[in-house]
Amino acid sequence: MAATTSKDLTIYFQRADGKEFKITIPDYKEGITDAEIKAGAQAIVDQGAFLPEGFGLVKVAGAVKVDTTKTDVVIEEAV
Repeated sequence: MAATTSKDLTIYFQRADGKEFKITIPDYKEGITDAEIKAGAQAIVDQGAFLPEGFGLVKVAGAVKVDTTKTDVVIEEAV
C-alpha cells in the first residue's frame, strides 16, 4: 500500500463579465511564498495572458495550495 502525494496551486481570477476563472498548477515549487504567488497571479492579469471565452481577467480573487496524500486500501487479498 503505497502512498502518493500531490501538490496543486489553484489561482482564482475575476473575469471582465464578473464570472470566476481558475488556473490549477500541479506540483508547485517547494517553498513558494504568498508574495511570489500574488506577484505571479497579478502578472497574468497585467499581461492579459488569458481571455477565457473572450473576457479578460480583471483581478486576482484568491489562491489556494492543496497538498494531498492518497493511500490505497486493500479490499481483497490476491489469491
